[in-house]
Amino acid sequence: MSCAAVPAHASRPARPARPAQAAQAARSAASSLLALLVLVALGVTGCGGNGGSAPSDGPTLSARQAAGGVQVFAVSGLPAMKFSASELVARPGTIRVDFSVPEGSAPHNFVIPSIPTAHTPIVSAGSSQSVTFTVTRPGDYQIVCTIHANMTATLKIT
Repeated sequence: MSCAAVPAHASRPARPARPAQAAQAARSAASSLLALLVLVALGVTGCGGNGGSAPSDGPTLSARQAAGGVQVFAVSGLPAMKFSASELVARPGTIRVDFSVPEGSAPHNFVIPSIPTAHTPIVSAGSSQSVTFTVTRPGDYQIVCTIHANMTATLKIT
């Protein structure tokens, strides 16, 4: 009878993992998944803020009248991740928002989600953008910066 030696590199059936090794692998995978979820959650919340969705701590602004009866607001996105005004007050009609972002600030935008035409693109520091839209119904309309979830204000149509 002859015996043949099996080379060390030959394929062998995999041994089942020991219970302790399997448990360690599961804990490692769970830890990796948890770390990934935390990173994703931090990315979704954006920069700065206190975790709430309270309006910016700025003043209430009333619209100024421009040519053709257009109501105009000058609003800034500030380095403190707030709008320069917490409330904009206007009457039904055409509204223009002159939105600016000062030097030294993160980029921001001005968006009223319930009014599809009331949004600016993302505006970089030192730049500005205007948006004109029409509101026909009285009420409160939330204003947001879509980059910074805690950056909100209100458009109040009276």
